[in-house]
Amino acid sequence: MTASEWVESDVGWSPATPHQHQHLTTLSEAAARFIAEAQAGKRIDLGIAPLDEQMRGISAGHLALIVGYSHSGKTLVALHAIRHNIERRVLWYTPDEPAVLVLTKLASASWGVPAKELEHRVRDADPWALKVLGETIDQFPNLLIMDRPLTPRALNQAYEEACAAWGDEPELVVMDYLDLLQVGDRSGSKAEYMKAFTTEHVVPTIVLHQTSRSAGARGQRMGIDSGNYGGETVAMFQVGVWRKRNAIQHELSEMRSFTSEWGARRYAELQHDLAIHRYTITVNLNKNKRPGGDLIDEVDLEVQLDTGVLTPLSGGLPSQLRRLRVVTDDPYRRYETGEVPW
Repeated sequence: MTASEWVESDVGWSPATPHQHQHLTTLSEAAARFIAEAQAGKRIDLGIAPLDEQMRGISAGHLALIVGYSHSGKTLVALHAIRHNIERRVLWYTPDEPAVLVLTKLASASWGVPAKELEHRVRDADPWALKVLGETIDQFPNLLIMDRPLTPRALNQAYEEACAAWGDEPELVVMDYLDLLQVGDRSGSKAEYMKAFTTEHVVPTIVLHQTSRSAGARGQRMGIDSGNYGGETVAMFQVGVWRKRNAIQHELSEMRSFTSEWGARRYAELQHDLAIHRYTITVNLNKNKRPGGDLIDEVDLEVQLDTGVLTPLSGGLPSQLRRLRVVTDDPYRRYETGEVPW
């Protein structure tokens, strides 16, 4: 192209050639999209630094799969991404749970209040709890939720309603989760439909997929073929989520005896690791089609058990475990904690 074939706009320089085809894309049109993305910062980051560095954002028209076992932390990762993109127009399809639960989780994470406590205080008409709900709503003005059964017709109608409400297209679509989409009888077919939806609407899309329960009970790490469902072939990125805690508990349950020196040492190591990974989820990047982007083997994240907040695991020990050790050494204080099924 010559210099005269480029035009300047509010996002920088791009090719002047208009769109010419319904199904075909010229390199000039691809260049226009590439330049607009690079200069306008329209790609979506997950908010997990090692993964974002290699993915360099989810582009418009690209599909990212978050794959994990039941209760492994998939929704936590998606909510973390939404909180990281707080100003974006986000359309969240969640037929698995009502919008009330989404609001509760966002309020709990944003304000650092346990969900159970928030629910009790709202029930008692506590002014502070009602203020938390109100300010959470104000904090996410561009989040719209569709919590109805997910047929193709409903999927597209909700998309059109969101566009009408914003007067603009979504900047991110999230679906939680894939198998609830009422298309075909295979997860692979559902993933192919979502890829077509993503391409047609030219929107960054994150889809959650729940894979094998038996493998999850053993805490196996996630790979490119985890679940063997076929959806990984249509994705630009695939992020795996699992709990190392489950693998440790499985190994402990398989230990018949630790009377030997090696067995006793291994048992002590597992107990130490279990104390740490009770407070973690682990993610990896096992598919990355971004040119020049690498895969990430694993990243441990600390999950605050009462609020669902994800943070980098700092110094090898979760902050909750450090606090627990300090408090339990003090005979005048008690420490109680519990898990939330997120």
